[in-house]
Amino acid sequence: MTDTRTIYFATFPGAELLDIAGPAAVFTAANQLSGRPLYRVDVIALPSGEIDHGGGLGLTARAIVDIIPGPADTLVVAGGYEAEITRAVADTGLLAGLGRIARQFGRIGSVCSGTFLLAAAGIITDQRVATHWRGAPRLAARFPGLTVDPDALYVRDGDIWTSAGVTTGIDLALAMLEADHGRALKTRVARELVVYAHRPGHQSQFSDVLDAQTRAGDRYGALIDWMQDRLDQPLKVADLAAYCGQTERTFHRRFSAASGMPPARFVETLRMKHGRDLLEAGLAVKQVAGRCGFRSEAAFRTAFRQHFGVAPGQHARMLAV
Repeated sequence: MTDTRTIYFATFPGAELLDIAGPAAVFTAANQLSGRPLYRVDVIALPSGEIDHGGGLGLTARAIVDIIPGPADTLVVAGGYEAEITRAVADTGLLAGLGRIARQFGRIGSVCSGTFLLAAAGIITDQRVATHWRGAPRLAARFPGLTVDPDALYVRDGDIWTSAGVTTGIDLALAMLEADHGRALKTRVARELVVYAHRPGHQSQFSDVLDAQTRAGDRYGALIDWMQDRLDQPLKVADLAAYCGQTERTFHRRFSAASGMPPARFVETLRMKHGRDLLEAGLAVKQVAGRCGFRSEAAFRTAFRQHFGVAPGQHARMLAV
């Protein structure tokens, strides 16, 4: 008998390689850090052989019909861009193969648009699920029995685990690792891979900063990078205007129109996001306050609570759950 769990990644031509490589890195790192084979990673497809994942990159897969999973094993279905996932969903052989083996697994997951494959194969019918925000309306319309959360990073509904965009597959894998072997190993793996120990599944796929950066576009992209490198320093509107070679009045008007928020609020939002990231990386509140440009720990605590609705310490405890 062995306590090794096998993680089977189901793929198809044109699937997003990071949907597999990211989560696989979590499970293989767990083996390295624990010093024992907790997981075995396998790639399956229909048919078997070399599967092209775009960009000249491929994986060698075993045939779905050849595997014999057990109740401790996990099936994770990769996603892909719209054209590729559309072709995969239309592959009746792939859907039938996934449907036949699904009931043998103790846990089933998907990354990004892989949720479409689970639904098309009849593996999920009435669960609450996540997928990439762009595909959420289409998934809900095509499979009305599902409750699609368009905002969550990942969702667990019983033995079904579904996630949003490609990097959230890593969050999903870390959550699975914690469920299997506890928080301590999950944290060690996250540190080894230099990722946050845990982003809660309910955390939004979006942020005020990301939205503003997208809207600002190329016009202020260099400025935003410059600001992010100096969050531990005073950043006055006059400094930002001077960097752009504009008067304060012109800069304030144009930046607000481009980003959707005034410059001072944008700087504050950058500081708060950076502070949250540092807290999630395990830094003490006092250290975080200094790195975010606050003169005192108390000032940072007040600003953090006003921005996120919880105290910094409470936020850290929520992540540890």
